[in-house]
Amino acid sequence: MKKIFSLLLVFLLMIVSSKSHITLASAENSTAVKIPVMLYHVVEPNPDPNNPYQYPLAEFEKEMAYLKENGYRTLTMKQYFNILDKKAAMPEKPILLTFDDNSSDFYQYIFPILQKYGMKATEFTVSNWVNGSWNMTASQMLTIMENGVDIQNHSVTHTFLANLGREQQYAEINNATIALKELTGRTTNVFAYPYGNYNADTISVLKELGFKGAFKVGGGISTDQSDRYQIPRIMMLQNHTLDDFIRMVTIGD
Repeated sequence: MKKIFSLLLVFLLMIVSSKSHITLASAENSTAVKIPVMLYHVVEPNPDPNNPYQYPLAEFEKEMAYLKENGYRTLTMKQYFNILDKKAAMPEKPILLTFDDNSSDFYQYIFPILQKYGMKATEFTVSNWVNGSWNMTASQMLTIMENGVDIQNHSVTHTFLANLGREQQYAEINNATIALKELTGRTTNVFAYPYGNYNADTISVLKELGFKGAFKVGGGISTDQSDRYQIPRIMMLQNHTLDDFIRMVTIGD
């Protein structure tokens, strides 16, 4: 009887130990999600030296080659949020590439490089700028969308949202949603704040309209603990080099 009791006690201890191990592993997994979100604006062969937001095409291609050669996996926006929300497993080296303002250089220069290296990306689109003099046409927008580029919301006019009342902010966001759905057939559910500018009303409007989240500017590497309506992005500026890019992707600054 004592022998049976001893065996039972050992068995129970093994179960407790196993559960503790699972709990620890789960806790570790809950803090393990780290995904750099990169932000680019204009990328072209000869950027204006006086405009820090214009990025050299040669440097951009070096960065995409680095990601490819080092086993990084670019994500769609859906994949990104599924990982943050623990609905999907995180690949070993995830990264989210984002581009703002739907400028024409994306179609001419960036898109071919993304295709060359098999990269996915997201284009945050200002709805009133589609077909503009320095922006992509509706046809070009549809082409990139059909080839691995998410189209998401960047407002109607790219204004400083925090300077507007709530109703005006609602119109800027909702009317862009309507226009982009008419263009793409899809409802945008992620937002990027123009100029990184927003306030409590902006977040309230996004939640009311059913947006999954929104991206700000700066803040390092995103994690599953990031506020879904203040997700950080790492902005690439003209003076950044490949070494800067590697550092930022790794540690966020």
